[in-house]
Amino acid sequence: MNTFTTDANGTGALQTPPGKPVSVDGLPVTYFRRWWFGRSKMPANLFFSPELGCKLRKLPPGEFDLFVVHASFCDPGRIAAAAAKRTGTPYICYTHGSFEPWAINHKHWKKMVYWAFIEKRILNEAAGIVVCNQAEIEQLRRLGIKSPIRRIPWGVDLPNRETLPTRRRLEELWPPLKDRPFGLFLSRLHPKKGLDLLVPAFASLAREFPDWLLVLAGPDEGGYRAQVEHMIRDLALEDRVICTGLVGGEAKAALLAHADLFVLPSYSEGFPMVVAEALGHGRPMVITPTCYVPEVAQGGAGLETPPEKEALTGALRDMMRDEAFRHQCSKRAYEVARKYFTWQSVAEQSLKFYQEVIEWHSLA
Repeated sequence: MNTFTTDANGTGALQTPPGKPVSVDGLPVTYFRRWWFGRSKMPANLFFSPELGCKLRKLPPGEFDLFVVHASFCDPGRIAAAAAKRTGTPYICYTHGSFEPWAINHKHWKKMVYWAFIEKRILNEAAGIVVCNQAEIEQLRRLGIKSPIRRIPWGVDLPNRETLPTRRRLEELWPPLKDRPFGLFLSRLHPKKGLDLLVPAFASLAREFPDWLLVLAGPDEGGYRAQVEHMIRDLALEDRVICTGLVGGEAKAALLAHADLFVLPSYSEGFPMVVAEALGHGRPMVITPTCYVPEVAQGGAGLETPPEKEALTGALRDMMRDEAFRHQCSKRAYEVARKYFTWQSVAEQSLKFYQEVIEWHSLA
């Protein structure tokens, strides 16, 4: 097994030896320089790499049984598909949410030009496609893609419950949470995440549930935090909402371990890893259908509500007022995570699809 990628790291570059394999979690990964007209500061979302292209063009037929391509709407995907075709090797494309309705409409005209000339052919010639959610399958079929498609989520590591931070540690990190129930939003502060629904919905419940707090944990994106804080002030929630900024490590684990409910009212997601993480911590859920994690409602781990203020308010009320219901959802959340979202489960689903694709190719 070999992994080839670029050294792209935002607008900069990773400090890795170019063109030489290095061990990453025990697997060989070779990084190739990203190039953009000789500039040292490069566009964050463009990934041209002549060195990677040269390496792929030199691969001999029969060296690999399968190419796995993680690059929609960018040049590494094009050159990987070309190398697979030249060597007679089947390839699978991972879309990573690129064809979810919100994502495909973002910078739509640019994507449709690339789609017409390059991406559609790549996907139609793929031996298989792996998507994050059902909406992507439906979108790809509408766009005329005939290749086999499989929905396979990403996996998470389930926490060791015995080593999670204590409630006391949580309260040391955020003293206002002492002896208070709280709902947790954990994601980027971005317009598509539904914070314009969540903050007013929580405001509607503030008097009914005077002990509850809302924690908004996550990094600012594009200056949106300022708008969220403006909403909080307008709704007189300064003493009821805590904005933590980016959290990780112990702080993140403490929030996930002790939140009384987890809420993600997104308008659009590919596959939200944080939902799988929160399920693994046994958090009762309130999410929207556009999070595309149907296992939450199907498995009894929480409530799924449309991305509308009144509907979200009702779902939060139902969860906040019923401790027994939250406890029931909490137990089922861990079961859902263990069944669907462990790395073992995801690996088994992936390997089964890989084997099917290789067998189909050998019979073609």
